[in-house]
Amino acid sequence: MTNLIKNEKFSEALHNLVSGRFSIANEEVTFHDGDTLPSDVEIQAELDRLQAKNPMQLLRAERDKKLKEEVDPKTCEAYNNGTQLSTNWKNYRQALLDMTLQTPTLDENGNLKAGLELDEIYWPTKPE
Repeated sequence: MTNLIKNEKFSEALHNLVSGRFSIANEEVTFHDGDTLPSDVEIQAELDRLQAKNPMQLLRAERDKKLKEEVDPKTCEAYNNGTQLSTNWKNYRQALLDMTLQTPTLDENGNLKAGLELDEIYWPTKPE
């Protein structure tokens, strides 16, 4: 249980599993409405559910990685040289920022509809 309590999502998971109020102090959970602590298996299952990334989170994470690793160095280089970022790089940056506008089709649970994958989304081409 100690390892679960140290997890930052523990409180959220516990809240989802129990109906009453509780507090956590010194790695001890105290219930105020007669609830009991769910099993470690139930808590871990809820933690896994909360930590699972949905398709839009994956899209944003990949987009943010490209912005940080590809665009930011070029932007800093232009700034340090006292020049403007080229139009091609500005357009690429904007296309990455607009990635979330071309969202995949999600079902009612927030999952990709059958047959769709993130790699089927149009990714802009990085300038030379």
